[in-house]
Parts: sequence; structure tokens; C-alpha cells
Amino acid sequence: MRHRPDRLFLLTGGVQGLAFSWGLPAMVWWVVDLRLSPFRLAVLGTALVLSILVTETPTGVVADLYSRKYSVVAAYVVMGSAMALGPVTELFGVLVIWQVLWGVGWTLQSGAATAWMTDEIAHHASHSHRSAAMMPVEPSTSGDDSGAADGGDPSRQVDGLIVRHAVFRSVGVMVGLVAATAMGAWSVRGSMAVMGLFAIAAAGYLAVTMPEAGFESPRRRAGGAPRPARTSAWKDAITLWKRGARLVRLNPSLLAVTLSAAVAAGAWEANDRLSVLRLFELGLIELDGREAVLFFGATWFVMSALAIPTMTWLRRHLERSQADQRSARRDAFLLARFLMVAAAGALALALSPWFAVALIGWAILDVAGETAYSLTEAMANRHADSSVRATVVSFVGQSQAVGEVSIGLALGTVAQIVSVPFALAIAAALFAVSAAPAAVVGWRTSGAVE
Repeated sequence: MRHRPDRLFLLTGGVQGLAFSWGLPAMVWWVVDLRLSPFRLAVLGTALVLSILVTETPTGVVADLYSRKYSVVAAYVVMGSAMALGPVTELFGVLVIWQVLWGVGWTLQSGAATAWMTDEIAHHASHSHRSAAMMPVEPSTSGDDSGAADGGDPSRQVDGLIVRHAVFRSVGVMVGLVAATAMGAWSVRGSMAVMGLFAIAAAGYLAVTMPEAGFESPRRRAGGAPRPARTSAWKDAITLWKRGARLVRLNPSLLAVTLSAAVAAGAWEANDRLSVLRLFELGLIELDGREAVLFFGATWFVMSALAIPTMTWLRRHLERSQADQRSARRDAFLLARFLMVAAAGALALALSPWFAVALIGWAILDVAGETAYSLTEAMANRHADSSVRATVVSFVGQSQAVGEVSIGLALGTVAQIVSVPFALAIAAALFAVSAAPAAVVGWRTSGAVE
């Protein structure tokens, strides 16, 4: 696996899934053992996304400025530390601090991993093509090489890898859920700590195996001489930030993705924090902590498994498409459709009086939402310039954080004052609203849909 950016990128997806699955024992501990109120659950979520909001773009700029590889490595050290230390105390203020730390770790890798992979694939492909040009062999007429490094159109390969990354994230979630459920039967808090240590171990492996030949720091391009001015790094960072912001503002597809991501993320945050409470209200109120771990572990395992066929279909769709206007239009409409499906699932979760229907709605929401998230990342990466790729992807992440902070806490307050179903119904409506920017850019983009 060493020096294979495609495989290492997929590995980061698995580690990401492991970090996500930590939420199972954490949520059970918060809801069942600590009996946190809807408002306190919303505060935990808001603390997480506030840290993402504050640090998302700066960490993307730092990755573009210095090193995408070491940004990813640091991410899993920080997240793993937060995961391992999360259960050491029941003090609510300390729980908030660990959420903030986890959020900072997330931002370190959210744009950097995709940017690192994209440039490594392009670098590997360019070197392979130069080597092939010097070989005295007849050119291939097949038009298709499927090798990991140089097969086909690099942009298609990158799009496919982004979606495969999501598949590996689902697999990582499934493996993590099995581990969390097994360890949760022994100790819910112990399983949280062990999973954090696994994330730190993965960071050590990535530090040793990840290459970084496709990235050249802007700080070293002018002959490698160190800059004397202490503020020059800030100047470079601000320049990169402005370039990324201008690209997002002027590119209709990037702007639509950013707006859709902001609204959908707020709705997702509300469902993420309140769906467990909703299911408890409908029929799980008698479960203790270990029983709840078993139930939600099995449920999230099935939902992650259901997401894999959808992700596989999306990967094939993106690998077949070209980076042109017709594909941009199709992708925009496809994103709008997934968000509408998520809205339907969220509405079933919110309003159904039957536990089984609400559970199915939750599963539909989860699969459609995860697929929309992967498509969003692929669209943002496709339209971003290499020099500001991590920054642009981080802009999308920051827009999600804005939506989560502004909408998530508001809906948590609504759930506390009115009811959980009412707050979730509003979240379902917001999913439908989030489809509008993507649909609009689809209608305005020229080119017929095939």
C-alpha cells in the first residue's frame, strides 16, 4: 500500500468511518446513561460545528500552504485524542471541550485528504505518461487503461475515488460499529477510549506511508529560500483564501454546492442529534445502555451496508461522465434528487406514529444524505483549481458548519420548547429547500441531459 495514493486515500475513508462509529457509544452514553436533554445534545453538536466553522477554512489554507499529508496525519491524532479522552469525565463542560477538539481534528483532514489524493494521482499520471512517451512501443488504441495510477481520464478516476472513499467510510463505520457493540457489552465508555487509540495508531501508519510528490508548497517555489518577513505566511494565507473565495463566488456549480450544503447540513445536524431521541419516544424507552448499543449498532450497521450499493452506482456514474457542462447539469440535478429523497425520509421519521416506519425513514435519510455528501465533495473537487483545492473544499465544509450552527441549535431549542417531532419536521422541509440551489444551477447550465 506504500506510495499508492489511491489505496491510502481509501484507507483514510476507513479511518474516517471508524471515527464516525465512535458516535454510537458516545450517543448512547449521552442519551441513556447521562440523560442529556435535547438542548444539551444540541449544545454538544453546536460546539462541534462551531469549532469546524472557525477552523475549517484556516486549516484548508494551511494545508495548501505547507503540507496536505501532515495535515491529514495531525487530524487523526487530534480526533483520536478527543475520542479517547471523551469518556474520562461526566462534566458537561469537559464534554463540550472534547467535541471542540474533535471538530478541529476533522477540519485538518476534510479538504486536505481529497486535495492530497487529487494532486498525487495527477503527478503519478504525468510521470507515467512521460515514461510511456520515451518507450519505443506502439500507442494503445483501446483508449482505456484501468491502472490505479494512470488509467483513463484522471478527473474521472478522482471522482470515482472520492465516492469509493465514501464506500470505505461506510465499511469503516460497519467495522467500527461491530467493535463498539462488542466492546460496549463490556463497557460503553471503554469502547470510546479504545476507538480513539485506534485512530491515533492509524495516524502513525499514514505518517510513514503517505507520499507527497504531487504537492509543492507555495512557500518553497521561489527557489526554496526562507522568507525573512515574519508575516509573509499570513500574507500567503490571505492570498490563497481570497483566490478560493473568488472561485467559489464566480463558479455557479461551486456556489450552488456551497448553498445546498449549508442548508442540508443544518437539517442533517438536527436529525443527527434528535433522531435517537425520536426513536426512544416511539418504543425504546425501556432499553438500558448496553441494550441501546446493541440496537443502534445493528441499525447503523444495516444503514451503512445499504449505502454501499448506492455509492457504487454513483461512482460508476461519475467515472462515465466527462468534466463538461452536460455532466455539471446532470450532477446538479442528481444532487437535488438525493436531497429530496432525504427530505422524504426525514419527514417519515418526524411524523410517523409507527416505530417501524420512522426507522425506515431514518434509513432512507441516512443513505440519501451520505450519497449527497459524497456527490457534493466530488463536484467541489472537480471545479476547484489545484493550487487552492483544499481551501475550496474547506469552503464547502465551512458552509456546512454555518448551517449546522445556525440551524442545528435553533432546531434543538424548538425540540426543547415544542417537541422533537416538530423540530424534525422543520428539518425535513429544510432538506427540500436545500435541493433548490442545485436544481437552479442545473436548469441554468447549458447542455441537454442525456
